[in-house]
Amino acid sequence: MLNRFMKLFTGQDNATARNQSSAPNSEFAQLNQIAPVATPDSEHNNSTSDPMHSVVCREAILNKDQRVAGYTFMLRRTINQRVRVSSSIVQRLYDEVLLRNILSMNIQRLLGHRLAFIPILPSSLEYASRDHDLLKQMPGTGTVFVISASEQLPDNSEAMQASIQDLKKSGYLFGLQGDMGIPGMQPFLELAEYIFIDIASSDIPAMNAQIASISKQVFDKQLVATNIQTLEEFHVCAKLPFSYFQGPFVTNKEQWTSSRMDTGRIKILDLLNRIRRDAETAELIPLFKQDPALSFKLMRYINSAGAGLTSKVSSIDQALIVLGRQKLYRWLTLLLFTSSAGDELEWALMENALVRARLAELLAQDTLPSNARDELFVAGIFSLLDILLHIPMEQVLVQVSLPPLVTQALLHQQGEFAPYLALAIACEEFDQERIAILARPFNLSVAQVNAIHADALIWAQQVDE
Repeated sequence: MLNRFMKLFTGQDNATARNQSSAPNSEFAQLNQIAPVATPDSEHNNSTSDPMHSVVCREAILNKDQRVAGYTFMLRRTINQRVRVSSSIVQRLYDEVLLRNILSMNIQRLLGHRLAFIPILPSSLEYASRDHDLLKQMPGTGTVFVISASEQLPDNSEAMQASIQDLKKSGYLFGLQGDMGIPGMQPFLELAEYIFIDIASSDIPAMNAQIASISKQVFDKQLVATNIQTLEEFHVCAKLPFSYFQGPFVTNKEQWTSSRMDTGRIKILDLLNRIRRDAETAELIPLFKQDPALSFKLMRYINSAGAGLTSKVSSIDQALIVLGRQKLYRWLTLLLFTSSAGDELEWALMENALVRARLAELLAQDTLPSNARDELFVAGIFSLLDILLHIPMEQVLVQVSLPPLVTQALLHQQGEFAPYLALAIACEEFDQERIAILARPFNLSVAQVNAIHADALIWAQQVDE
């Protein structure tokens, strides 16, 4: 999990944009009127004059083990209904905006260990047979095209099936989302590996009925529950034959009835406080030795391949010296997420915290000194501790001493760190206009935000391996 943490304090090179937009401005204007995809950044940043630039947002998809199996990449949480019923040209343009921006993020670095679920409209399949089509420029391994079920599929069934089969030969996988009861959908259900079921406003009998209806038509399909808003909804879905789970439930704040501030986390917070006040190493050593589990984790971490040491560390004393205060502090903040006996969703929550922290840190690469970036990283990690521990942020910060700028950003969304953290959080919330506005003070284009976001995703995945 954390065995590569020490090697990954620097991000990877930002991807450079590929492909030039060929969309006529008039058609793009029509699309942007129906479903805005261009951001204010396009008008004010000279480096992003191409109207096809837009912010790509992501949402995690979890497997049965509550680990992140992949991400859905979207322009907005749902495709505007007006786009669905608009002309095929406008539909293809909508997909083209998404695909071009994903390509510029160079997401093949993410694939292999993760899947990329990319929603597309049926009109895009009409051009899938062309060698230069954008669908075929996506990585052939790990890409799942999720097609919106509509009458367009059965109306042009033979050609649509041929396009899907052609793409499958290149390694692409497929999912279906929408109304599976449309007449003529059977062949497409058989071609799909994943079936997405929107559970919003559905009770258990309704979900069971949908699953039963699909099971009568096809077997051995991976069912994905989408639009899960709360932990309660997740618990319901986890008892049904879903293989994957998607929605904002991982980071949503709810009315908590009990705290997760267990003994292990209290010990870690105590260590963090002692490090913050520059306690001597001699004061820290007994605290590790009194906790065999914590000592084991420290020795496993320091002697892992990711630490890059040429000789084995054999004692707690030596481990603390070799690791150093700064890296020890970072490691302990991450250990807060995994110190319990398997609390639900802690792995997914930790990966989200890593992405948020790294994204904020990368945003500050050229504007803040090294020590300030370290504190900003901690702010990103701690920004999800209230959800992890099931207590309000005010109570979290009572337990641990943090730099004033971190406390200011977490409690009041103010101070020098607040803009970086706000932009990192905005990338999770599908608010393109807000992202562009927050990026402007940093002189970042939409393409640069997308690239930094991708770098943070890759980095968090590598730390979590």
